[in-house]
Amino acid sequence: MGAGFSTVTPSGGSVNVTSVAQAVWSYTPRSLTDIQSLTAAIQNNDPSAVPSYSDLQYVPVPYFAGQVTADQVAAFIDNAIRNYGMVNPIANFISNNPYNLWTTNFVFNVAINPYLTTTSLSMLLSNVNMPANYAQLLLYQLAQNYYYNKWIQTVTANAPSSITFSTNVTLNTNVLIAQDITIASGVTITCGTQTCFFIAQSFNNYGTIVNPYGAAGGASSGGSGAGGAGGGGIVVVAITAALGALSVNGNPGGNAVNATAYSNGNAGSGGVFYVVSDVTVPAGGTGAPGTNGYIGAYGFNGGGGGGSFGYYGGTGGIATVYSFSSPNAMVTYILQGLSDWWLINAAGKSPSSTTPLAYMYGSGGGGGGVYNNFSAGGGGGGGAGEVIIYGYDIMSGTIYAVGGTGGQAWVHLYTVGGGGGGGGGLAFVFYGATSGNVTANVAGGLGATSVVMPAGGTGANGTLYIAPVTVNG
Repeated sequence: MGAGFSTVTPSGGSVNVTSVAQAVWSYTPRSLTDIQSLTAAIQNNDPSAVPSYSDLQYVPVPYFAGQVTADQVAAFIDNAIRNYGMVNPIANFISNNPYNLWTTNFVFNVAINPYLTTTSLSMLLSNVNMPANYAQLLLYQLAQNYYYNKWIQTVTANAPSSITFSTNVTLNTNVLIAQDITIASGVTITCGTQTCFFIAQSFNNYGTIVNPYGAAGGASSGGSGAGGAGGGGIVVVAITAALGALSVNGNPGGNAVNATAYSNGNAGSGGVFYVVSDVTVPAGGTGAPGTNGYIGAYGFNGGGGGGSFGYYGGTGGIATVYSFSSPNAMVTYILQGLSDWWLINAAGKSPSSTTPLAYMYGSGGGGGGVYNNFSAGGGGGGGAGEVIIYGYDIMSGTIYAVGGTGGQAWVHLYTVGGGGGGGGGLAFVFYGATSGNVTANVAGGLGATSVVMPAGGTGANGTLYIAPVTVNG
């Protein structure tokens, strides 16, 4: 097929994709024997029957003209990419859209077709001729149209086939992608960042994943108890998932050790949570009052620090909350952020704008108030963090998202308060087909108790939310 088609005009006065395709096909000066040759190549899934790479630009034409099926086109493109080294020209035609044939709608329908393997789709997205914004658009469309499993298969297609943890380790990356991730029995994986993401076709956790790194608690002041840090976040995105044990417990508030200053307690830092619209972040427990009733106010979900004589305990951290209208909306948003991470870090592309990774973690507890030489309040417990799971088939698992306990006060003369417990955490489990036996402990942390001081308040319980999501492929 040669040049010279810029002046082609569809007959009948109606200009649309099909009419343009038919006009291009019927234009007489041709170097290929025409529609029959390319149509036969697609029907027989034989890219070798197409004499020139440039002829590939017309692949959509017989589809628009109703002469080949979507399955035949997808299978032909897949074969051309994987077995005939034609990924460069096809990526080029997709990005440049000659004669308005490679429309976004056409390309997306090819992308979701089961006859286009995820290996080919990943090769297209990573190809040097594929613009970053177009690659992002295709990944976003997979997520937005609920092709979650194809999204997973695509971003893992060129990842390591298997990653197995057989000894305890602390991860130094926030996103881990492999076709298969396995954690052996008895092994503990500690997340080294506030949220860790596991992306796999098959996720098999027979051990424990722990993330204790949430928002910071209020610092100690003159011997008062420091607030406990919040628990971190864990996200698992897989087609099949055996969850094992996942722990994002809040950290306990610190015990007071002395009183060497005059100070209100320091406030805890706020966490971040992602929720479906009818779920709320639980409150932490109030720090117990010292003499004259100086309490430490609770936060969401950090516990308040214990008060001392004349000085307040620090306020528990108050989280930032992002709310979604439905489980599908939440999963889609998380996959968009992971899409951009994959494009930048795995495909070497930089879209003009990106969706941030969904970092989630619990709030820190408030520090205790302190009155020099006489009393120092205990630190508030850190709020538990958050776990979000998407699995088409979820086998089983246990989630721990318990608020941290409040810290003990130091008492010399005046009545002084213990720290309040951190609020429980949130666990969202979204499944496409089956959800096995998934349990969770999302209890609020206990406030500090003692015979010589008031008890801190107990944090409110968190939420385990299990729901199906729509999955189209």
